[in-house]
Amino acid sequence: MTNIGLFRALGEVLKDEGVAPAKLWVAPPTKMDEAQLTEEGYYSIFAAAGARIEIPGCSLCMGNQARVNENAVVFSTSTRNFDNRLGKGAQVYLGSAEVA
Repeated sequence: MTNIGLFRALGEVLKDEGVAPAKLWVAPPTKMDEAQLTEEGYYSIFAAAGARIEIPGCSLCMGNQARVNENAVVFSTSTRNFDNRLGKGAQVYLGSAEVA
């Protein structure tokens, strides 16, 4: 996700729902977005949903810092995909934040 509004929408979907039934990783694109989402209380909502919150930037979108388990099936809201992008043997399906 690249728009702060999409993170807000995610927060509203997750609010008061408990822990998400799937692994959820959140990686805002910028430190400014991180600060704004924290101030607005969305980071608390993400934490309550059991989300793994990554450092802002391309940690997930390029597989730089974070990697999924080998042969994992992943639904990603990033903008591009290629073999082994998020992890060795990972099957990555791209879609919109609304679908996620």
